[in-house]
Amino acid sequence: MDVQQLEMFVAVAEEGSIHGGARRLLIAQPAVSKSLRKLERQLGTELLVRSPQGIGLTVAGEVLLVQAREILERVGRTVEIVRKAGHGRRHLVVGLVAGVVAAAELTSEIIRQFREDRPDVSVTLRELDFPSQFSAITDGRVDTALVRPPCPTTDLALTPLFEEPIVLCCRTDHPFAGKDRLEVADILKEPMLDMADSPQLWKDFWLLTDDRYEQPVTGQSVQTVSELGLALACSNRTVMPIASSTWRLSVAGVQPLTTIPLRGAPATLAAVAVMRGEHRDEVNDFVSTAKRVVRQRIQDVPGAELHA
Repeated sequence: MDVQQLEMFVAVAEEGSIHGGARRLLIAQPAVSKSLRKLERQLGTELLVRSPQGIGLTVAGEVLLVQAREILERVGRTVEIVRKAGHGRRHLVVGLVAGVVAAAELTSEIIRQFREDRPDVSVTLRELDFPSQFSAITDGRVDTALVRPPCPTTDLALTPLFEEPIVLCCRTDHPFAGKDRLEVADILKEPMLDMADSPQLWKDFWLLTDDRYEQPVTGQSVQTVSELGLALACSNRTVMPIASSTWRLSVAGVQPLTTIPLRGAPATLAAVAVMRGEHRDEVNDFVSTAKRVVRQRIQDVPGAELHA
């Protein structure tokens, strides 16, 4: 029994006739009949019930059909894996806005799991700053990225992962420090950090522009989380909304800073971004891995919820 015999058997069974199976496989009908008779002799049992109305399956034929489909699918996967190996390792460049902060506590697990899922793909990581998290994909510097929307371009397709709260970060000697919580309205006149060269849509989200009624934002300009923490630490007047995971994983180590819960602020969304219409399987597999990891491990990100 070989793969070709199984292909002929499945084709005949699914088409309901030897003629139909032969036409589907572009093989002469007598060759198909001969192969099936040989298969029955090898297995020592009848597989087909032949009649003027067409071909039916015996009980043994029904069992073989299930097994043959599984075998052929497995053979197909094996061929694809071997072909990929023969063409050399594929390469995937993954961007991470703010590095490990990109998908909070799940960033490293997403990368680790993808490497396990796709050992044939070599992964390179690139830390992205605020201005480049989206443009790095559109200009080809990275293949995909873990980002924080809003996204300023329709050239990218975003897959939402989870939402987490925003908190207000300031120095411990700021008048807000020590409060149990703040409302968005409480902070709208406070100076905040500018985000130089970042997309305007993205800056407007973090600076709460829609609620400010064109009140000016003043303060130092920053492009990275490290610069953000340093700038806040050096100013006892400036405040800044940040993701709660940004505080836990990065800024919490900067003295003398603290955070206050911020009620009424929009949640920040973690997402995977790729070029719209992306067809490379390694890129789309990375998106699938990220979604799976987040579904399984969302409890590892304090206060986070799966995006509806």
